[in-house]
Amino acid sequence: MKKYVKKIAADVDNFPNYSEKRYQMICQIQGFLNEGCSYREIARRMGVGRNTIAKYRNGNPMELSMYGVRQCKLDPYYDFIIQCLKSGWSKSKTVKAVYEKGYTGSKSNAFDYLVKIEEKLNEQFTPQPYIRTMTEGLKYRTGSCGKDKDYITREGIFRYMWMNTELTEEHKCYVLNQYPHIYELHNCIKEFRRIFEERKVPLLYLFVEKYSKSEIKALRSFANGLSRDIDAVENAVAYDYSNGFVEGTNSRLKMIKRTMYGRCGKRLLEAKLRYPKATTYG
Repeated sequence: MKKYVKKIAADVDNFPNYSEKRYQMICQIQGFLNEGCSYREIARRMGVGRNTIAKYRNGNPMELSMYGVRQCKLDPYYDFIIQCLKSGWSKSKTVKAVYEKGYTGSKSNAFDYLVKIEEKLNEQFTPQPYIRTMTEGLKYRTGSCGKDKDYITREGIFRYMWMNTELTEEHKCYVLNQYPHIYELHNCIKEFRRIFEERKVPLLYLFVEKYSKSEIKALRSFANGLSRDIDAVENAVAYDYSNGFVEGTNSRLKMIKRTMYGRCGKRLLEAKLRYPKATTYG
């Protein structure tokens, strides 16, 4: 027991805002638990509640004794979550595994906890794969084979179309055969991007002419909208100029109008709206 009480502050300099009294209490609790004492016995010896014992049963005593720090329900699983992160697991898979280990909190808190870990370690969990295998949801779909069948999610198809994520040949053939419009949509996206990448106005007119005759109503509507405002679109392709700063100013003025409405006089409103005098450089 003495080794836990004397375990003081080789690293006190790293935790200047810790409570020494709470630190000693946590060390005692964890020491008794390592010796095999029950919650009831520890509560009798130390005069603390069982909830306090459960709260401080795991974790670094120095971190838990810092002012303003509370133990989250997920703190006991911190090392396991770090292991999942290093192993390349996705957030969904990690949360599911934490539930299997006994976590009883909400899913939203669990995902928020994983986001904080990502920010702290400056590392990212592996994105959820677009192919889901062994899923429970398929058994509720007509004609599915239950857990023995895999499928491609809508997100996977969106990534293929917008982010050039590769699909397997089997999945690509299946999707394009079942939904032939996806091929035309994907080509439309690539051709429209090519117009702005190469900054060629003739490609714009070819694009409008081609897709104004498309069988897909949404593409026809998009092409006709470009043709109605062709001067503005042509300038956007040909020049680097943008009205983004004007839109930003409009958004700023609208925000000030909403926050200050009915709360100030003309002089204060003028002070908030007025730009500082611009500095000119020779």
